[in-house]
Order: sequence, then structure tokens, then C-alpha cells
Amino acid sequence: MLERTPQAFINACFSLMWNSGYSATIDTDLRGWVDFLTNAYPDSPVNAAFNPEFHRLEPDNSFWLSIRRRSDGKVIACICDRLIESDDFLEDQRLMKIWYGDPATSGAAPMQIAQPRSAYPDVRGKIGHHGGLWVDRSERHNGLAWLLCRIIRAMSLQRWPDVDWHCGTSLEGVAVRDLPTNTYGYTRVDLLLDGWFQPSQQHHKVFMTSISANEMSLQIAEDLSLIEMNTDKQMRDVVFAARERKSNTPVLPAVQALAG
Repeated sequence: MLERTPQAFINACFSLMWNSGYSATIDTDLRGWVDFLTNAYPDSPVNAAFNPEFHRLEPDNSFWLSIRRRSDGKVIACICDRLIESDDFLEDQRLMKIWYGDPATSGAAPMQIAQPRSAYPDVRGKIGHHGGLWVDRSERHNGLAWLLCRIIRAMSLQRWPDVDWHCGTSLEGVAVRDLPTNTYGYTRVDLLLDGWFQPSQQHHKVFMTSISANEMSLQIAEDLSLIEMNTDKQMRDVVFAARERKSNTPVLPAVQALAG
């Protein structure tokens, strides 16, 4: 049986990126990510959830990827990931702990959750949390966002095998385009806030995205099979094939059998 592990998927993704003209660097110092985005966008706030100014972010609980265009060495994409241990992830979001750390010392005002608690998945335990996704305009629509969100989840499972969930945060402009499910690959998108969002310093509709560990494992098996069937293709072609596959449901049982 073919190997369907997170590491096998990571290897396939790195090969796909290389064949598509990109190289990837893994870094466990998120200060580098902060510096990169601060220099690139000096007038925009950096996502506080991945800022070492507010959290203990060390090699054992966080990392980020930078993607370079091989033709000129320019960084054209990045994404972050961190491990969060929580007894109540929704409450940690409400208290702004995910962004600013200990509410007793951060001074951040709690947010007004947009829905009753029963509307949200019961996310708790060990949670991989992604953010800081950025793709240069010159490289958009090439499949990078699709691939980076999936590889970061596989790396969460590879680094922290007992992770229970993977989550993220999306603003309205992203959610209305169906990017959290169609591109990022999350299985749930729940309205979290409709109002002032301190990390962006604006009023927003903010959405919590989530996927369980079991769903991640199945997704890895499905997407790895897809990449293996398109080894001579570019990332954009694999993403096109993935979207075609979503409408071809008879294929899914066969892929699920491989995952088992």
C-alpha cells in the first residue's frame, strides 16, 4: 500500500513546488516573519497571534515557511503555524488570548461572539493554528495558497502527532469568496465576530475556520493521491484537478479506501 503519512505528503508538496519554480525554507524564529511583513507593509498591522511580542513562540511550538521564486530568489509567499493547547478554544478567542496572550496583562477587551456557543464546533486540546498567509500579487492564482494551507496542516500533524484540530481566522473579504473551504481546505467556517476587531484595527466580520485531525488525515490521503497522479504538472494544474475532483464524488470512496 502507498504511504499516506503527513511526511509523504510534505515531501510531495515540496517536490511539486520545486517543479513549479519555487523553493521553500522552514524557519522556527517567527521574528523573521514579523520583520519580513513589517518591511513589506509598514502601514499594516502584523497578525498578533504569531508575534513573539505577545507569545512564547519557540521551535517546539511554532514555525513559518517562506517561499522563493527560483528564477530570482525573491520571497513571494509565506505562512505561519503554531501549537495552542486549550481547554476551550472559543473562550480563548473571546478573551483575545489567541492574539494577545494573558488577558490579565494584555489589556485587550473581550470580543462579543456573534453566535450562541452551540453553533461552534467543540474545539479543545492540542490545536494547530495557521495564519500570516501572504502571496505576492505576481504569483497569485498559481496554486500557492491551496498548497501552503495544506502543507502547514501536514507539518502540524508531523511535528505534533497528537494534535486534535487545526484552525484559522478569515475576514469577510476572504470568506465571501469561499476561500476558507475551496482553497484553504477547512471543513467548517463559522461567523465569530461582527464588529470591532482589535488585531486589524477595523470593524469586520471575522470567521473561525476549523478541521479535525481525522478530517486532516483523510484530506492528506486524497490530496497526496491527486499530486501523485499529476507529477508532471504545475501547481495550478493540480489545483484545477482538485476542483474538478470535488464534483466527481464516485472517486472519493476509492481514495478513502487508500487512506484506510
